[in-house]
Amino acid sequence: MRWLWDTTPEGAPPTSHGRIPLYSLAIAAGPPGLGKSQFAVWMTARITRGDLPGELYGKPRGVIYAAAEDSWTYTIAPRLVAAGADMDLVFHVAVRDIDHPYARLTLPIDTSLLAKEAERYSVALLVMDPLLSYIDKGVNDYKAAEVRAALEPLVAAADRHHFTILGLAHFTKSGSADPVNRVAGSGAFGQLLRSLIAFAKEEGDNGADDRFVMSLEKNNLGRLGLPSHEFTIQPVTIDTEEGPSYVSRFVLGPETNTSVRDVMRDESAPDANRGETNETVEWLRGYLTDQGGVDLAADVKTAARKDGISESSLQRARRKLGVTMRHSGFGKNRRSEWSLPGALAEDGDE
Repeated sequence: MRWLWDTTPEGAPPTSHGRIPLYSLAIAAGPPGLGKSQFAVWMTARITRGDLPGELYGKPRGVIYAAAEDSWTYTIAPRLVAAGADMDLVFHVAVRDIDHPYARLTLPIDTSLLAKEAERYSVALLVMDPLLSYIDKGVNDYKAAEVRAALEPLVAAADRHHFTILGLAHFTKSGSADPVNRVAGSGAFGQLLRSLIAFAKEEGDNGADDRFVMSLEKNNLGRLGLPSHEFTIQPVTIDTEEGPSYVSRFVLGPETNTSVRDVMRDESAPDANRGETNETVEWLRGYLTDQGGVDLAADVKTAARKDGISESSLQRARRKLGVTMRHSGFGKNRRSEWSLPGALAEDGDE
C-alpha cells in the first residue's frame, strides 16, 4: 500500500502507521465546531509544502478545495494563509452555468470535468467540505444506494487520475457510541470509504481542561489501533490589505491512548463510569502521594496501565481530583508533570 498520510515512527515496520491511502476516499467526521475544517486546511497546507509524512513527502503538490458552508474570501483563504499553505498550489472550485448563475459543483454531473482539472494541475488532494452537500439535489440523500451511485464515479476518477478525496462529514446528534455509525450518511459510503478520521472533545470540569482528540476509527487498507492524537485550535490574526482577519489554526498535538470511541462511550454512559472514576481517584491520589505529590505524566500513565486503568478513566480522575499539569521543554525534550493540588506550592515553600 502507498499512503498519502503515514505516521510510521522510526524503527517501526515500513508503512505500518498509514492513515490515509492514496487515490481513495477518506472522511473526517465529528460534531460541529471541533476543527474538521481546520484539519482539512492543515492537510492542504502540508501537501502544498511537501511536508506531509507519506508518499508525497518532499514533493509539493496541488490541492482542489471545495467549501460549501464557509466563505472562501473571509474564512477558507485566510485559514490557508495562517496554516502556511502555498496559495499558488491551492485551487478554489468555481462553476459557471449560463442558465444557473448560482450553480455550484454537483456530483455526479461535474465529476469528469473535475477529474480532468485535477490531472491537468497534478492535484494530489480534493477537499469537499462537507461532502454530502455536493450531491445532486435530485438524489434522495436518505437512500444509500442513490448516494453511492453519485459518489462511485468520483471515487473511480480519483483512482484513475491519481488524487485522494478528503470529505468532511458531521456526526448525527444521537446514536451509538461507534463513530463509524454516527457519521451522517454513513450507510451511503459503504465500501467506498477507506479511512475515517474522527474528532471529539473530552470535556473537563466546569469547561476547564477540555481536551480535543482525533483518532483513526476505520482503516480498510491498513492497521487499526494506531495512536490517537490530541490537538488544539489556536486563534491567529492574518494581516490583509483590508485589515486584520481573525481565523483559527489546527495544531497537531501529542499521541494519546484515548480514542474518539472512548470519549463517545463515556458520554453515552456517564453513570456507569462514576464508580470506576471514584476508584481511580483514590488510586491516583495514593500514587501521587507516594511520589511526594508530583510525578511525570508518562510515569503516571504507565503505572495506571499496569494496574488495568484506562487513560480515559485516569483523565476523568485527574480532573475530579484537581491535579495540576505543568509542561516544560520542547520537542523530544518536552516533559509534563502531574501534581496534587498544592504540591508545587509546598515544594516552593521548602
